[in-house]
Amino acid sequence: MDFDYHALAVLAAVVRTGSFEAAAKSMNVTQSAVSQRIRQLEEKTGTMLILRGRPCVATEQGLLLCRHVEEVALLEHDLRTQLNLADDHSGRTAPVSLRISVNSDSLATWFPEVVDRAATELNIRLEVIPDDQEFTEERLRSGDALAIVTSSTSTVPGCQSIFLGEMEYMCVASPEYMAKHLPGQIDIEAVAKAPSIQFDRKDTLPMQWVEKAFGTSDGLSSHSIPSYEGHLQCCLKAIGWAMMPTLTVGPMTEKGILREVVPGVRLKVPLFWQCRANSSGALAKLNTVVTEVSGAVLLQSPEPVALKG
Repeated sequence: MDFDYHALAVLAAVVRTGSFEAAAKSMNVTQSAVSQRIRQLEEKTGTMLILRGRPCVATEQGLLLCRHVEEVALLEHDLRTQLNLADDHSGRTAPVSLRISVNSDSLATWFPEVVDRAATELNIRLEVIPDDQEFTEERLRSGDALAIVTSSTSTVPGCQSIFLGEMEYMCVASPEYMAKHLPGQIDIEAVAKAPSIQFDRKDTLPMQWVEKAFGTSDGLSSHSIPSYEGHLQCCLKAIGWAMMPTLTVGPMTEKGILREVVPGVRLKVPLFWQCRANSSGALAKLNTVVTEVSGAVLLQSPEPVALKG
């Protein structure tokens, strides 16, 4: 079949914005025109591409088409840059968008510099999907993202994996919290009963820390707060203990604003950048930016991390 790339762009806009109406506004067309393009694509492919709802989401087949049109846009961006073809009156090539998935702690620490350099040096606009570092891999596998930051040592088929470094985590709480909930001996029973903060049900860092600190794990009494900022505020307000990046809370422990629940017991989570192996020039340049920024901030392992293909 011959692909209608304008229709594919409409499909990608619906997935990106979450609705037919928002997609129509972003492309300066009518909502009926968007509906017609999507219907024609679904008739041509013989399958449903969009699950209608609030928000609208792509089916597995729809994600494959979105990934394809995004890769084509990257290749066109490379070509226009090489040919020095301007897309607007400013004389610059129009920026290209790239959909990636990054864990929240990276977004709160080192990744904003990547976003800045991608825009200023590479003319790339990043559409970032936040997710736990243990689960971003599925975003790449399904086609929901073209590149990810992940803690998985397994490489998605057809992709390359680059070791970025290790993110160190501390288990911290406020002095007020420690005095109220953990005033005496700090053991597994006391920590399990004391309120803790987890990102969501997929967050395994608190249990990993308990296992390392006490040699056993137990059920935790946890609040689910799905943001870095929420974690930090809950710690400062003596609501719970939480696993936080040493990059940001290390200085707070030195000033006494926060305390380590068990001093010296920390977790190191390896992070990897995965993207399509046969990537465009723009994505290859982004790979370089990501490794440069992360290399200056994350802990670098003395031994190379083995990757599983």
